[in-house]
Amino acid sequence: MAMEKNDIDLIELLKIYWSNRKFIFSTVLIFIIIGAIVAFTSPVEYTASCKLLPEVQENTKLNLGGLGGLAGLAGINLNNATNAGVMSPQLYPEIVKSLPFLMELINDTIYFESIDTNTTSLNYFQEIQKPSFLGYISKYTIGLPSLIKGAIFNSNDGITTESTDLKFIRLSKKEWGIVRNFKDRISVELDRISGVIYVSIEMPDPVAAAQLSKKTEELITEYVTRYKTDKASADLEYLEKMFDEKREKFEKLQIRLALVTDRNKDLSTSSARIRIRNIENEYNVAFELYKNLASQVERAKIKLTEETPVFTILEPVRIPESKSKPRKGRILVAAMFLGFFSSLLIVLVRILIFKK
Repeated sequence: MAMEKNDIDLIELLKIYWSNRKFIFSTVLIFIIIGAIVAFTSPVEYTASCKLLPEVQENTKLNLGGLGGLAGLAGINLNNATNAGVMSPQLYPEIVKSLPFLMELINDTIYFESIDTNTTSLNYFQEIQKPSFLGYISKYTIGLPSLIKGAIFNSNDGITTESTDLKFIRLSKKEWGIVRNFKDRISVELDRISGVIYVSIEMPDPVAAAQLSKKTEELITEYVTRYKTDKASADLEYLEKMFDEKREKFEKLQIRLALVTDRNKDLSTSSARIRIRNIENEYNVAFELYKNLASQVERAKIKLTEETPVFTILEPVRIPESKSKPRKGRILVAAMFLGFFSSLLIVLVRILIFKK
């Protein structure tokens, strides 16, 4: 009996929906119209992308021989320095999202084909880009209190990206909003299995999107290279400093030995021979240390070259031919389904209220 009652309820519900078909159709049509307005008035966006494959280097140690002890006395562990310079590709997305990286990227001058102008992304979004139809509606409805507040208190929207004396980044409230919006336009994803890095940039102009994607690729390479080579450069700088000191000492001993030998070449006294022998011993020790350091400096230079990361461009940046946004078909289909289910829900709620 329960099954028959449910069947009857379902049939009755379908009849009710059928009797309200005009309302359902009208609701779906209204949602489709709204979806069409959204689809055809939303700002156009283009997405440019590329694929990078960073070189994965194994942790290696620099064989410094006896210099490891000398470096240890100075508080420097040269053997572990190379391991400390290894940067995991998992940190690349965090680097791209960092404020210094974003500021360097957003202040880079690029070409906007749609307006035939060379300018920065910050200036484009702040001064050139015009809001869409929906943007105007949002600005003068939801954003109206902020406009009134800004007009009353005369908020500062000037560009103050740097302070005069201190090395801090200082932005106005409007600029912070632009930077946050710009941050959402950048996508850097890492495939943990293959190690491939996917970089994509979304911009209102296809050429600008391609340029920013290329610039992001270059900045990632530059940042990672700088991080890794800074470690190896510090080791090389330390060895070169020691090498210069020992070379200077060796050259002074060399001159001193020559002078003492010339002065005492006709003398056969024991004191003269002892003096010459002592200087020769100092000279030999200085020469061995000088020669050893020269060899270590060359090896450190080779190590610096090895530490420089290599990035393979699997898929280069190309100018996008088609728009990535708005996806008009998806918007219209989503609006149609949303209108259909919303109308069914409204009819169902009206039935429940009527029964009560």
